[in-house]
Amino acid sequence: MKIIQEAYIEKGVDHVLCFQWRGGETGSGFGFPCDAKGNVDTSEMNPDALENFRKCLCGEYDVVFEGIQTSEWSYRHPRIGRCDCGEEITLDRFTNTCYECGADYNMSGQRLAPREQWGEETGEHWTDCY
Repeated sequence: MKIIQEAYIEKGVDHVLCFQWRGGETGSGFGFPCDAKGNVDTSEMNPDALENFRKCLCGEYDVVFEGIQTSEWSYRHPRIGRCDCGEEITLDRFTNTCYECGADYNMSGQRLAPREQWGEETGEHWTDCY
């Protein structure tokens, strides 16, 4: 197998403009995606969200402005390899099977022995390992 894309971590930051229902439980209310300064891009909102945003700003809803909530996130993108048969395989599991030829690979892209040999030393059946 040839690795065509190494695994990598994508990181980001999201900001949300938060309004809480007055007297409501924590987390009950509205959140609108925004930039770090609290600017909301209304051109991307669906009509119902836009209407809720307008009502929060104009005081039609009994809400309290809670500020901008910022959260950081990360996501691991797995390796991608090209099988010996030419098929592209995402290597995101303990065992990754090529749907074209049936070859099995581990997360590093190493080809595994045929399944009938799996568990030979331990007495396990290949379904115990899959």
